[in-house]
Amino acid sequence: SVHAGLSCSDCHVFEAAKSPAGTPHPRTIPPPDCTARCHRAEPDKPGQSPLSYRDSVHGRAYLERNEKEVARCWDCHGKHNTRSVSDPESSVSRRNIPLMCSGCHEDMSVVIKYNIHRDQPYHEYLKSVHGRALFEKGLVQYAAVCTDCHGVHDIRGVGEPHLMARQPETCGRCHPAVLEEYGSSIHGAQAKAGNVESPVCVDCHGEHGIAHPEEDGSPTSGPKIPDTCSGCHARPDIMRKYGVPEDRISTFIDSLHGIAVGYGYRAAANCASCHGVHDILPAADPRSKVNPANLRATCGQPDCHPKMPARIASAKIHIGPGERGSGAMLAVQKILILFVLV
Repeated sequence: SVHAGLSCSDCHVFEAAKSPAGTPHPRTIPPPDCTARCHRAEPDKPGQSPLSYRDSVHGRAYLERNEKEVARCWDCHGKHNTRSVSDPESSVSRRNIPLMCSGCHEDMSVVIKYNIHRDQPYHEYLKSVHGRALFEKGLVQYAAVCTDCHGVHDIRGVGEPHLMARQPETCGRCHPAVLEEYGSSIHGAQAKAGNVESPVCVDCHGEHGIAHPEEDGSPTSGPKIPDTCSGCHARPDIMRKYGVPEDRISTFIDSLHGIAVGYGYRAAANCASCHGVHDILPAADPRSKVNPANLRATCGQPDCHPKMPARIASAKIHIGPGERGSGAMLAVQKILILFVLV
């Protein structure tokens, strides 16, 4: 192990006077304090220092509340067999970290006792794009593992402010171009301003089971996008608060596009097809894809309606049942819906 040059007493400090006669140490040896004399240096990256453990969700539970079931140094790094993090056999090498964390986070007695909000994170992760990249493709240095998102020694609990796993900047370490695009969107600008109601990456993509948009069941796949957006846009309280019409999800579902999506037609336009993905902006913004000046280009995408006349592209899209004023567009929509149903 990496500690082969140390003696037992370097880690296990005890009073020899309390040792029973003929024994070198007391029957009960106190656990080691790994930062008492060693592991005190501050690394280049925040949160990697073992000194950060004291203020983590694990450290506070162990040091302040004396909870013995929470993760301590040796639960993650090993006891007498501690290996370097660069050693593939180490329990904290990148490839082994997800399985190591699952030792507690998929132990139902621990999950229930401490009210941990996810009960099978490891099994969800195995099926995710990150998990498959790690275990199937061997991208050990590139695939995100638990500590990339949650932190190393400074792991925080769910509900704490500025939770690392919910920060777009965390995802942006691997996805910088997406972060830049998101930061300029209405959602990103609100998130940076501290608005906790604005959606961040995990609200749309999920947490441990993040799937590719082309996969069935992915919350960012075409058929699922309306459901994902409805998490906010079907809530009247949030929509009224920000001056957004409350019927955008319901009118989409009733539209030709919505019906086609409901029938599983993957080529049908969904919310992201028109409004954008990471670059969503209000319609009043000149850069928005649904700004009146840009609608013809948006509807006229090669896979949608090339050469669409400007008059049709500028027609009202979110039309409620029985709503007047939509003219020929509503009539055409009803005819096309009839064809779909037949």
